[in-house]
Amino acid sequence: MKHSLLLTLLTALALLAACQDAQPPVDEGMLANIRSGALVVDVRTPEEFSQGHFPGAINIPHEQIVEGLRSRQIEASEPVILYCRSGNRSGIAERALHAEGYVSARNAGSLDNLLAATQHTAVTPGS
Repeated sequence: MKHSLLLTLLTALALLAACQDAQPPVDEGMLANIRSGALVVDVRTPEEFSQGHFPGAINIPHEQIVEGLRSRQIEASEPVILYCRSGNRSGIAERALHAEGYVSARNAGSLDNLLAATQHTAVTPGS
């Protein structure tokens, strides 16, 4: 009994760890939005942003995402691509934006995830 409980617990922990590392997919729709000049927002800290970011991205920390888009007069229907270090903060930002009616906000996951997807398909922002 104890052995099966321990095995179940270890399996659950392994699945949880795998889910935390999972990146949202950068799909063709997101890539098309980037090609068309969609706003790409790095939701990391300004310090992280200054160490490297996606070409053409702007920086709005995830805690300020709604106010940041409103202050830039970004319409709720405009496509917005979000990323961070791991996909967690961009996921938080995406949910906050959806709650405020920004229906076209999309989480691209990490900077590495976004760079890999765009390099793999030769996407250049605004091209």
